[in-house]
Amino acid sequence: MNNLLKTTICLAHQRVEDQATPFGMVCPQCKHRLYTNPPEGNLMSYWESQPVAYTLKGEPCFAYALNWGGYRIRSLHLPEDDLVSQGLPKSNHIPDLFAE
Repeated sequence: MNNLLKTTICLAHQRVEDQATPFGMVCPQCKHRLYTNPPEGNLMSYWESQPVAYTLKGEPCFAYALNWGGYRIRSLHLPEDDLVSQGLPKSNHIPDLFAE
C-alpha cells in the first residue's frame, strides 16, 4: 500500500480537486458553492458505470459523482499508473497526464 494521494479532476470546472470538505476532496469552485449555497436533499454518491475518458495509452478513466438531486459534483479519477509516473501536481492546473 502506498501513501500517494490520488489526483482527481472536477469535470465541471476542469480543476484539480485539492480542497477538503465533509464530503471529500473538491475543487475550489465546488467548495465555495458547498459552503455559500449548500445543496438540499439526500446525498447519493456512486461510481458511473462507463468510462468518461481514456488516456492515450487506452486506459479508462472513471467518474465518481456526489449527487444531491439539484446539484452534482463529478470527479474524473485517473489511472494509478499515470499518477505514479507524473507525480503530484504542484498547482491547481491540470497536469498533462494524457501526453505520451
